[in-house]
Amino acid sequence: MSATKLNINWDIAAQVQAVTVGQYLFSRIGGRPPEGRCPYCDSIIYTRRHRLCGVCGEKLPAVCLFTPSEAERVETSLQKERERHRVWLEKRERADDRPS
Repeated sequence: MSATKLNINWDIAAQVQAVTVGQYLFSRIGGRPPEGRCPYCDSIIYTRRHRLCGVCGEKLPAVCLFTPSEAERVETSLQKERERHRVWLEKRERADDRPS
């Protein structure tokens, strides 16, 4: 059995591009990137939609949550995506029901 040594050289340009893409995605819904960590247990906050920390259960401060306008935009965006998905599923079902 042989092993290959993996040598990774991280490209700074790729990291900058990733940040730019992330900022673009947040700008589409009118939001901003998450603040990062829970002030009580220092765990990563994966979503700003929930009012409680997923690890320690403490109530998160307002700075860690979406503003009311951001929350409304996110909810509207999610509703549109759910509707698009429902329509797509219906089209798939009709296409599967057609005789070949």
